[in-house]
Amino acid sequence: MEPNPGDPADDDELVAEWLAAEPADPGPPAFVTTLRHPLGITSVVLGLVIVLAMVALRPTGASRDQAAEGLSTLGIPTEFVSGAVADVEDHPCPFQPDEDCQTVQFTITAGPDADRTVVQVFTGGVAPTFVAGTQVVLAYRAPAGTVDSIETVPCSFDQGQSCDLATISLEDAPGGDGVVFESPQGSSGLRPGIDVDLSFDESGELLAAFPSDLATQYRFSDFERSNILIVVLVVFAVAVIALGRWRGVAALVALGATLVIVLAWLLPAILDGRNTVLVAIVGASAIAYLALYVSHGFGLMTTVALLGTISALALTTVLSWLTVEAARFTGFATEESTLLVLFDGVDIGGLVLAGMVLGAAGALDDVTVTQASSVWQLRSINPSAPTSQLFRSGMRIGQHHIGSTVNTLLLAYLGASLPLAILIAIAQQPLGAVVNSEVVAIEVVRTLVGSIGLVAAVPITTWLAVRTVSATGAPGTRPGAEVP
Repeated sequence: MEPNPGDPADDDELVAEWLAAEPADPGPPAFVTTLRHPLGITSVVLGLVIVLAMVALRPTGASRDQAAEGLSTLGIPTEFVSGAVADVEDHPCPFQPDEDCQTVQFTITAGPDADRTVVQVFTGGVAPTFVAGTQVVLAYRAPAGTVDSIETVPCSFDQGQSCDLATISLEDAPGGDGVVFESPQGSSGLRPGIDVDLSFDESGELLAAFPSDLATQYRFSDFERSNILIVVLVVFAVAVIALGRWRGVAALVALGATLVIVLAWLLPAILDGRNTVLVAIVGASAIAYLALYVSHGFGLMTTVALLGTISALALTTVLSWLTVEAARFTGFATEESTLLVLFDGVDIGGLVLAGMVLGAAGALDDVTVTQASSVWQLRSINPSAPTSQLFRSGMRIGQHHIGSTVNTLLLAYLGASLPLAILIAIAQQPLGAVVNSEVVAIEVVRTLVGSIGLVAAVPITTWLAVRTVSATGAPGTRPGAEVP
C-alpha cells in the first residue's frame, strides 16, 4: 500500500523510523568521564601537589648571578659575540719550529667592538681548521678592573728591592671593592687609568694583573652552527607534523614545555642549593604530566600511563638512592663536577642521583604509553576478552618493548661517553678495574637501575590499564566512539 502523504499515521511511522536511526546519546565528553573516575581524581590531586612543590622549590636567581661572578673570577667567559675569520696564515711555531702554527685574524661582527679585528695564534695538532669567511663565536671577557694608582715601595718579599704597588678598583672583586697588586718595579706594564685583567686562584687570592686589550678580551670559542641547527629543527618539526598531524603539533608543544621546565626551573633550582633529588623527582613528574597530557589528551588511557610512569619513577628513585649510597659515589668523576664545587649549596653527590632519575624519566613515558595504548586497542578489538587474557597479551607486548628499550638506554649512554670508552680501550686495563672506576660505574648503574625501572613499569601500567578497562567497559570512550 502506497503511503499517503496526508495520512497522520504515516507521519508517525516516519518520525518513529527517524528516531530509531538517530545515534544513541553519546554521554559526557571523555575528559568529564576522566575527571569523575578515581584515577582522574588522583591525577588532579597529584598534579596540584606537584605544582605546590614547584612553587616551594622555585629558584630565586641569586645563585645564578653568583655563579656568573665565580666563573668570571676563574677566567671562564660567560658572554659570547659573533665573528668571522678574516685571514689565516700558516707558519712554523716561534718556539717549536717543528710544529705548525696558524695565525688567525677574526673580525668582530657584533657587540660594542664590531668591525674591529683580533688576532689569535693556534698551535698545530689539536687546532681546528680555519677558512677565511667562516662564521665563528668569540668568547668575551670584560676587563676586570681599572688601575687607580701606582706607588713605588720596598718589596714585601725583599726590602732591598723596589716594587710597584697598584691599586685596582673593580665591581666584582672577591671580598671587597678593590684589590692591590704587587710586582717588581716596571715588570707589570700597568699604569694609572688603564683597564686590566686579573687572575685569581680557587680561594679568591689575586695571582696576577695585566693590561687588558682585544687580544685578552676576545678568544675563539666555537664555530657558528645556529643556521644548520635551525634547518635540522625545521626538518624535524615538519616530519613530526607530517606523520602525527595535530598530535605531532601537540608533541612539539610538549617538547618545548619540557625544555622550559628544565632550563627555567630545574637547573636554576639545583644551582640555588635546593634538594637535588627532590628537584629531580618533582621536575620529572611535571615533565611527565605535560608530555603525556599535551601529547595524548586528558583521558583515562593517558592517566593510566601517567600513574604508571610516576610509580616506576618512584621505584627508580629509591633504587638509585640505595645504589649511590652503597657504591659510595662522590660525584667528582668529571671536570664539570669539580667546577661546581666553587658554588655554594650545590650537592655534587645528589647530582648523580638526579641524573639517574631524569635519565630514566623519558624512557618511562614511552613504555607506559605503549602499554596503556596496547591494552586499550586489545579491548577495542575484542570487547569480550577476559581480564586475564588482556593482561597476558599486554605483558607479551611489553616483553618485546622492554628488550629494545633496554638496549636503547645502553647505546644512548655509551654514545654520550664514547671518547671515554675509547680511552679505556686504549688503556687495556682489566675489565674489573675499568668498571670499578667511578666514571664508568656511574654509567653502569645508570643503565641498570634505569632498566629496572622500565621493567617495573610494564606490569604496573598493564595491570592498571586492564583493571581500568575491565571496570569501565570502554575506558575513556563512549560506546561506539573511536578508541584513542
